[in-house]
Amino acid sequence: MELNRLKTLAGYFRSVTIFCNLSQRKQASVEHPMRMMSLSIKPGDLCQLLIEGSDAELASLVLTVFIDEHAILLSGGKKSAPFSPSEHVNLPFPTCIHRIQNTTSDKHSLLAEFALAVSLHESASQESLFNALYKREGVSSTCMGNGIALPHILSPEVSNVHLLICTTQSPLDWGSQRGDVSRIIGLMLPAPPQREQIVAFSCFSQQLLDEHFCAYLTENQDIDVIETIILHALNTPASL
Repeated sequence: MELNRLKTLAGYFRSVTIFCNLSQRKQASVEHPMRMMSLSIKPGDLCQLLIEGSDAELASLVLTVFIDEHAILLSGGKKSAPFSPSEHVNLPFPTCIHRIQNTTSDKHSLLAEFALAVSLHESASQESLFNALYKREGVSSTCMGNGIALPHILSPEVSNVHLLICTTQSPLDWGSQRGDVSRIIGLMLPAPPQREQIVAFSCFSQQLLDEHFCAYLTENQDIDVIETIILHALNTPASL
């Protein structure tokens, strides 16, 4: 019944509306209720509406009001409010999140900024953390393709997981034939890491091989939404 109502509402506009289940990496047009049912949406799944067309802004206003009646909105809709992504997704291990928005820094500077941010929270040397990141990049570029870079190290100098979420003003050269990047997701794990940490980040890195999942990260401009997608993806293995 509700799917048919959503289809009817979407039909009033000239825009195309795609409903994405980010948790399961499935999507369908809202104009096809049977395909929507195949998304197998479960409580707690992270979903998103993608709307494109001549009246997309108006369609977004109307459809988010409808969605607002049936789900918890993290962004958009009259009932949504500023939120902390970590309040909605709890990882099974302590994590310190560092964010850099719309940076114009180059790769070298970003690695230094990440090392500095972590050193301020740990009894660790910025220089040694930076050298470890730089050495890892020397082995092979951590560009994953599809606009994503994943600089990562294990370090005995850190006691908790550190996650960097960075967006750029323009595509950034990450020294790879896989192309430039616009999203940098940095990871520092204790050495040795806990099994839960290894499983979460191993599964997350595999998701970055999926161009559709990467598109969710690169096409969203709101860093709160990007962080929510990342945290939700990291949390998925623990709930399986």
